[in-house]
Amino acid sequence: MRVAGLGASPNPNATAATQTPGQSSGEPAGVSAEVSPWESFVLAKSSDEFCRAWLALICTQIVGVCAAAVLVEDGLAQRFVPLAAWPETAPDMARLSAVVQRALTEKRGIVQPEVKDAVRSTHIAYPVLMGSRVGAVVALDMSGLDEDVQLALRHIHWASAWLTNMFSQRELDLATQGQERLGSVLEIVVSALRHAKFQQALFEVANQLRQRFKASRVAIGLAEHALVKVTALSEAATFERHSPMVKAYSRAMDEAFDHGAPLSASALIRTPTEATSQQAASPQHHALLACSGASHVLSYPLLLGARCLGVLLIEQDGDGFTAADMIWLDAFAALLTPIIAQRKAAEAGVLARLSAQSQSLLEKLFGPRHLVWKASASLMLLIFSLLLLVSLPYRVTAKTVIEGEVQRVSAAPFEGFIAASFVRAGDSVKTGQLLAQLDDRDLKIEQLRWASEGEQYDNKLREAMANGDMTGVQVIGAQLRQSQAQLALVSAKIERAQLIAPYAGLVVSGDLSQQIGAPVETGKKLFEIAPLQRYRIILQVDEREIRHVSVGQVGQIVMTGIASDAMPLSVLKVTPVASAQDGKNFFRVEASLDRVPDHLRPGMEGVGKIEVGSRRLWWILTHSLTDWLSLSLWTWML
Repeated sequence: MRVAGLGASPNPNATAATQTPGQSSGEPAGVSAEVSPWESFVLAKSSDEFCRAWLALICTQIVGVCAAAVLVEDGLAQRFVPLAAWPETAPDMARLSAVVQRALTEKRGIVQPEVKDAVRSTHIAYPVLMGSRVGAVVALDMSGLDEDVQLALRHIHWASAWLTNMFSQRELDLATQGQERLGSVLEIVVSALRHAKFQQALFEVANQLRQRFKASRVAIGLAEHALVKVTALSEAATFERHSPMVKAYSRAMDEAFDHGAPLSASALIRTPTEATSQQAASPQHHALLACSGASHVLSYPLLLGARCLGVLLIEQDGDGFTAADMIWLDAFAALLTPIIAQRKAAEAGVLARLSAQSQSLLEKLFGPRHLVWKASASLMLLIFSLLLLVSLPYRVTAKTVIEGEVQRVSAAPFEGFIAASFVRAGDSVKTGQLLAQLDDRDLKIEQLRWASEGEQYDNKLREAMANGDMTGVQVIGAQLRQSQAQLALVSAKIERAQLIAPYAGLVVSGDLSQQIGAPVETGKKLFEIAPLQRYRIILQVDEREIRHVSVGQVGQIVMTGIASDAMPLSVLKVTPVASAQDGKNFFRVEASLDRVPDHLRPGMEGVGKIEVGSRRLWWILTHSLTDWLSLSLWTWML
């Protein structure tokens, strides 16, 4: 807390601020010189008179006092200023500032000796505490002995109870005034809440304000697009907006709106100079006074933050507006303005709300402050520009399966039983390698039977030829040829009982190791063999993406077992036939590999991506959704 300069007379502003409620402005500020200090102390009607009388009594009872002062806190400036001084013609007491500052800081009595020009003096500062804060400071400049200093401290200590009582009474009076002011403010504010219609609420508020200020007319205007329009007039449920009086109200409200602070004008001006200066400061208000004939007019802007929602205009024919009236209006406007904003927003239409929200958004983006909004909008604009302007390669993703370019099937050549199996799926085989063996014991017996019959027919044929039986030769010759054919057939079956690999490759399917002795039918598939290093890539492309795929496009595949190796591919064929899998339609697309790694095997699965050209980033991210929306819209269209 700072200490103002200590002078010979108290601060006049402090005197006015501490005037008691019972004192009127017409009463004298001081007491007659013929009145004794005790009479002045008893008859004091204001705080400054009380403090001067109290200080005079203290100084008359203390020996060696050269000068003294009582300092109180100035709530507006946040510093301590002199309220009373003794004697009234005392010299400048700025020398006491240091000791007063120490007393305020340490909150205790301070005695500070000082020697100047061989003259010894003592400075005393005693704080008067109001609970935990300092309410006043009593400062003395003494030239007495140490015993006189102790006596002075004792007198001040006992007499400070009078100051404490005075300040307590003053705070009680201020609290009572504040409570009464708050009650009257709330009484009028409630009228703005109890009506269902906003216009009716403003009309009720205007009427109650007219009664509160004993005004001739109260007008309330609301701001729309930087212009204030008169919305409510006291004692007038309806009014003509284009009348000269209402236009004068609007111009005066616009003047207060542009000024952004309360403006007042008075027709009771004493000097021409003062009239000229006031008329230059608020010409529209003086024009309103000339039009309405009122004595005083006050325009009070209703501010919500830095935004003015409207203006409250009061005309009065009395003594004018006091400082207490302005304090009341400050409290009233602080409560009424948010209510007006809420009621106005609640009754606004959809277009008005959208316009207000758009305007608020534009103010945040292009007006002052709101750095976070501006940074967020810039970031969103940058992202949107990148989405619209940046093009990236678009790739169609599809499930991929590796198949052999050619696959040979090893089937059962005849009905029989499995005698042995030498390979199974996953084994690599060479050309002519034995795959499996069918049981050929019955065939060998049958081969012996037909061989024996053939020898018998050969002997009979020779005998018939020796006897010259030509008919017998013909019949026996036919039987001999039949037995030879059957023998050749059985011999061929015995040879085919051994299943051999037609070429080097990989056994894709077939495992007879668990079926030894099982019967097989003619033509049953036993093994599938695919050649190594000759593969065909099968991509299952979703029907929603097939329109982007064409022959000759390139891409890459990554197999599940070798995910670290991406292999290039080229599209060879797009089949027009779709197959359904998992509730979706897929088209078969065939491709070839530019290079074939050694560890690639038929049947392996993975993911392939076909490069179909450049697309906008926005299209890449949203085309699936837009396609679905288009299809849904088309489905529901009449």
